[in-house]
Amino acid sequence: MNVTITDAGPCKKVLKFEIPKETIESEYEKKAKEICDTVELSGFRKGRAPRKLVEKRFGTQIKDEVKQTVVSDSYQKALEEHKLNPVGNPTFGEIKLEIGQPLNFDVTLEVWPTFEIGQYKGMLLKKKPATVTDADTEKALQGMSLRKAQLTVVKDGEVKKGDQIICDCKIKVGKSTVLEDEDVEILVENGVEIVNTTVPDLATILEGTKSGKDCEISVKLSDKFTNEEYRGKDAKLKLIVKEIKRLTMPEVNEEFAKALGFNSLDDLKTNLHKRIEIDKKNWAEDDLRNQILDVLLDQTKFDLPQDYVSYHTEQRVYKHQMNLLKRGLPLEEIQKQTEAIKNASADSVMRELKASIVLDKIAEKEKVFVTENEVEQRIADIARAYNTDAPRIRKQLQHQGSLSYLRSEMRENKVLNYLLKEAKIEE
Repeated sequence: MNVTITDAGPCKKVLKFEIPKETIESEYEKKAKEICDTVELSGFRKGRAPRKLVEKRFGTQIKDEVKQTVVSDSYQKALEEHKLNPVGNPTFGEIKLEIGQPLNFDVTLEVWPTFEIGQYKGMLLKKKPATVTDADTEKALQGMSLRKAQLTVVKDGEVKKGDQIICDCKIKVGKSTVLEDEDVEILVENGVEIVNTTVPDLATILEGTKSGKDCEISVKLSDKFTNEEYRGKDAKLKLIVKEIKRLTMPEVNEEFAKALGFNSLDDLKTNLHKRIEIDKKNWAEDDLRNQILDVLLDQTKFDLPQDYVSYHTEQRVYKHQMNLLKRGLPLEEIQKQTEAIKNASADSVMRELKASIVLDKIAEKEKVFVTENEVEQRIADIARAYNTDAPRIRKQLQHQGSLSYLRSEMRENKVLNYLLKEAKIEE
């Protein structure tokens, strides 16, 4: 067997095979004999049919089996001899097998990158403080109050930024009325879109307007305006305010705390303080891990297999788009964001893949591994979090093909914990 290997891009190889005719003939003889010894043809006892008759009936099958065996064996042998670590599935070129002739074919595959890793022990890291201030607690209280807020109608007041108003809209280009709409609900913020037209200074202009009064704003109609004839034209937008609604937040007091199930406001504050402290400690730990990854990726340079990156980027984009759809975002809006989502996803995927490859190499050098007992414990933890049983979670992970990902994630976390212990941390 003769194999030549050429580079076809970052982490991509083309393997050109030439298999001697003797190898083909030997394998053909072997396969033909196997079928001759086992086949039953009408008029002949098992294994007694003439070779020529068997070849006439099963010649195509024999050649297909020869091709499959020779190609598979040659490919695996080449990987072992040349120490190639493939990513994903290879692409085989056209394979034409003729008995009595050498077999030539090529295989294109992506391989994991090879690289040298720098110093990873004794990293200098800076830990963020996890101190909880009164301002942190107050911000959390206001957030809780905001989540309990309700929209109430403002009877005799004036429009303020952040209000929601119900109004009738009329758009005129010159003397022509090009659009009229009733009972339009608008959030009073600068840059809000009204009937397919963005109004940059809406809140500034509307503030102080009373219910029942109108307001006229100069606008430029967008390229999405309903009537194509007027797209891009200067226009006047007239709004007649019919109703003002304002978000009313409950006062943070003893009653507020008791309504949430606490004995007192102090009890609520103490609980919030503890939760914020836990969150800050977790954020500080996550930040240390990110610092480790930043150092590792900064000092370790290598290319990634592009087809592999593209596949995972497409998967990430698809999941993100599905999440946006579930949250109720219109499909047209999602499609507008596709390019930005794709770019962000590609950057994220490349960072995660590089980090995973580097951490895996450190795991090999430091002999970090995950035991089956640890995997079972992790599955049990997941089951408790979802209030279900461990066998069901294990079965689900196996069905999704995610069990290996779970092991990899656990191994990477072990490596990060090891690097944290070896690091020099400044508080």
